[in-house]
Amino acid sequence: MGTFDFLQYQYFGNTIERYLIALGVFFLFLFGAIILHFLIKNIFGKIAEKTETKIDDTIVLILNKIAVFVLVLGGFYFALKALIIPQNIWQVIENVFQVVLILKIIQGMTMLIDSIMENYLAKYLASKGHFDIQLTKLISRIINISLWVIGVSLILRVFNYDITAIITGLGIGGLAIALAAQDTLGNFFSSVSIIADRPFKIGDIIKFDTYEGTITDIGLRTTRIETYFGTQIAVPNSYLAKSVVENLSKRKSRRCDGKIELVYSSKPSQIKKALAIIKDILKDNKEITEDFRVNFTDFDDSSLRIEYTYFVKSPDDYNLFLKTKNAINLEIKEAFEKAKLEMAFPTNTIYMGK
Repeated sequence: MGTFDFLQYQYFGNTIERYLIALGVFFLFLFGAIILHFLIKNIFGKIAEKTETKIDDTIVLILNKIAVFVLVLGGFYFALKALIIPQNIWQVIENVFQVVLILKIIQGMTMLIDSIMENYLAKYLASKGHFDIQLTKLISRIINISLWVIGVSLILRVFNYDITAIITGLGIGGLAIALAAQDTLGNFFSSVSIIADRPFKIGDIIKFDTYEGTITDIGLRTTRIETYFGTQIAVPNSYLAKSVVENLSKRKSRRCDGKIELVYSSKPSQIKKALAIIKDILKDNKEITEDFRVNFTDFDDSSLRIEYTYFVKSPDDYNLFLKTKNAINLEIKEAFEKAKLEMAFPTNTIYMGK
């Protein structure tokens, strides 16, 4: 028996020699993937970091995520190709490899499109005043969805499904699908309307119905809003488009209304004193504008009402608004107690005649 005769021993229809060749092919591709990863990370990546453009950084990222993976995948494929595998099993393996390859290619293309849209087209169109950046993101999502639809159709072809026959076979069912998708289509077109008309954008603080919060994302179906309670709500775009939305970020200041009620026994001089105190407190506060108002407005059932309105300069800083309101309220309370001005609370006085 020769030295290498053991290489001809067979297991599961393949000789040891074939297994070693397959293993060698895989490790050859694996070694190539390691070298490619090293080149991408230590040479191409560092070169990309030194340039001002962002597209080369994206290409490096795609190569590292997709190309290296595909190279390892190719190692598996050609390693198995070196073995004798029944045709029916090989067909399944080949289909799986084709599906994974299609998915990785589509993933790389979507990453590239996102980068081009975000770093070039969006900024260019925004600088020219043609589109809002958010509209460009919407276009990017539509392109990506289209790519994935193409990818799914290619995968169906891999498994020998006739796309034309599937579309034709929908027939009347297509009408049912269209009817079921009315809400989805309505939300989609509403999102286009919202982004095109720009009543608000990401980062704006809006108020509608009983909700108030910051826009974090405008999607194809919903708009996500972070409330002041730290929760996030997703509002269908069709509902938001029909609602009366107040864009609080457009205001130059944040309004605060307050009222103080004095007892009916207060003299006119005391009412004037109360008005002067509130005006002085508002005048000295650096966080509010100069156009505040303080007035003696009504004779209520059990009190004399003084109303005041002021505007906090930083409309988007809710914490500052609360701190300013807190400081003014405390100053008014302290000043009224010092001036011995008595605030009212709901009371009923009954006069009994003989």
